[in-house]
Amino acid sequence: MRSEDSLLISNEGAIAAESAGTVRSNGSLLHALRTYRVTISLFIAMLILTAILAPEFFNLQNVINVMRQASIVGMVAIGMTFVILTGGIDLSVGAILAVVGVAFALMLKLGFLVPVAIIISLLIGIVIGIINGIGATFFGIQPFIMTLATMAVGNGVALLLSNGTPQDFSINSGIIELLGNGGVGIIPGPVILFLISAAIAWMVLRYVPFGRFVYGVGGSLETAHLSGVRTTRVLLTVYAISGLCAAAGGLMTTARLYVGHPTAGSSIMLDSIAAVVIGGTSLMGGRGGIGGTIAGALLLAMVANLLNLMGVSPFNQQIAKGLIIVAAVLFTTAGLKQRIKQQWTGL
Repeated sequence: MRSEDSLLISNEGAIAAESAGTVRSNGSLLHALRTYRVTISLFIAMLILTAILAPEFFNLQNVINVMRQASIVGMVAIGMTFVILTGGIDLSVGAILAVVGVAFALMLKLGFLVPVAIIISLLIGIVIGIINGIGATFFGIQPFIMTLATMAVGNGVALLLSNGTPQDFSINSGIIELLGNGGVGIIPGPVILFLISAAIAWMVLRYVPFGRFVYGVGGSLETAHLSGVRTTRVLLTVYAISGLCAAAGGLMTTARLYVGHPTAGSSIMLDSIAAVVIGGTSLMGGRGGIGGTIAGALLLAMVANLLNLMGVSPFNQQIAKGLIIVAAVLFTTAGLKQRIKQQWTGL
């Protein structure tokens, strides 16, 4: 038994050491530019286009509003990044956001202390995430199907708890103000929380062995398992992180509006996946990171804000968002020309 444990520890150490060397070698500016070239190119193109079409975008107050809009999507996208890096997907984040928002509002209306309500709300997100992880690991349900089912159940629970109506509340609290409409100086509270969470996630993925195991599982689940990585533990943890981030997004949304809405997360799932994909994280797993996700969330917020300033209808905004996602995926696909040529010859 000891020899087996020693082998596992040795193997984990070997993976950690090898991954650490890879991370260090990949830490150069040149590598970062190559990795996120599509995201950076889209970002620069958006800045140029914005300067031409809507110069008022660069007004300080408008820039702050863009950052505020990006913070909620970005928060949810942080958790989504962990899941997608393992080769999975989490379609339940919108439902988690809605359930947590409604539950948080109801708890405050029932007289719960704000810190207690926040802790319970975050635990709800973690528990739902763990349920997703159990279904995907112990029962072998495809993550797409498992989280799709959780999404359906979660949406139903949010409507059931709220009787299908928004649950408003009125309470004076510095914590709620910071989560929603408050801030430190000119920087909104949600932006601060998002950037702190992103910094922690970035450090975990870059410097902590767990982060290297996430990449290992995404690269090859079987290889990681044979090398001694506790793959089930890794997968359970990433889905719990996704649930936690979605719950945090629900708290931020509810605190901003002072309303727990049962359909508040209707678009957050698409937006969070889009932010991750535009940021260069591969849907196949094993490649990407938090830096790209931050840029992706900001890019989506910039596009939405620019289209609003130009008076474009919300319907056309959805079309633009879809085209951006397709463009990002195409530009990040390796060997695209060869693939097209091969498929063309097969017609």
